[in-house]
Amino acid sequence: MTTVLQPFLAYISAQQIASLGLDATPELYPELAQAIPPVDYLGFDATFLGLVPMVVLGAILGANDYQNHRLRNLFLTQSNRSQVFMVKTIALIVTSLGLSLVSIYLTILTTHVGLGSLGLNLIRLSPIAWQYIGYTGFYWLMLTVLSFGLAMLSKNVILPLFVLIPQIYNLGAFLAERWDWATYLPVAAGNGLLATPTDLIPQTISEGVIVLIAWPFLMMIIACVRFIKRDVGGAY
Repeated sequence: MTTVLQPFLAYISAQQIASLGLDATPELYPELAQAIPPVDYLGFDATFLGLVPMVVLGAILGANDYQNHRLRNLFLTQSNRSQVFMVKTIALIVTSLGLSLVSIYLTILTTHVGLGSLGLNLIRLSPIAWQYIGYTGFYWLMLTVLSFGLAMLSKNVILPLFVLIPQIYNLGAFLAERWDWATYLPVAAGNGLLATPTDLIPQTISEGVIVLIAWPFLMMIIACVRFIKRDVGGAY
């Protein structure tokens, strides 16, 4: 879905922007919630659509081994649990990062196709656009790893979905507007990392990077310790 639906919706949105013009404002067009960002930032609002599938992917991969005695069978073939955890983590990072960057790049590419002559060069894009592709890929990756760690810790997909998806659907922004501590939640930190000049929230690159690294890092340490010490008898 992230590599097909997201670019398609970005293309439709870009065509609508092109019909209005890049200088359109809420004063001229009341249907606009805010001014259109500079062309370098266009398309990145559509990338939030891909966060939910990535969180779901991380949750499924994290909880997968706890189904149908897979974990017990895995440990029969590989007794070094820390090595198993490391291999699973590396595989997750490589897969998620590759999927994220491809999906995000296609989204931005189709955005500028939709903008036509108003868009950036489809090959070169711009330094800011490439920078934000990197920021967005990093954001997706960190939430996927965090979801994976929560699923491994809880042994099911429910906890990461319950914790992260409401934050993606505006709960994180709602809390961050009311309490300073909520800006350190993972989704709110990612929103600050990707803020554009026309957004109502300030851009906080350094804070966003630190917070987005800290949450999955701590969760993966806890999950690793529990994974190594966990009893795999019974249902597992």
